[in-house]
Amino acid sequence: MKKFHLCGEGKCCPEVIVDRDKVIITDDDGGQVKLTKEQVKILWDNLK
Repeated sequence: MKKFHLCGEGKCCPEVIVDRDKVIITDDDGGQVKLTKEQVKILWDNLK
C-alpha cells in the first residue's frame, strides 16, 4: 500500500491511498473518490 498527499496552495491537500488495484482520494472534508487503476489510467489519458 502507498499513501501520499497532493498538496497545493493553501489548506487543500488531498490524501491518496493506492492499495492493489484500488485508488482512494480523500479531500480535506473527508469526501472520498474510489477508483480502480484502470479508471485512473482513463483519467490520465484524458488529461493529456
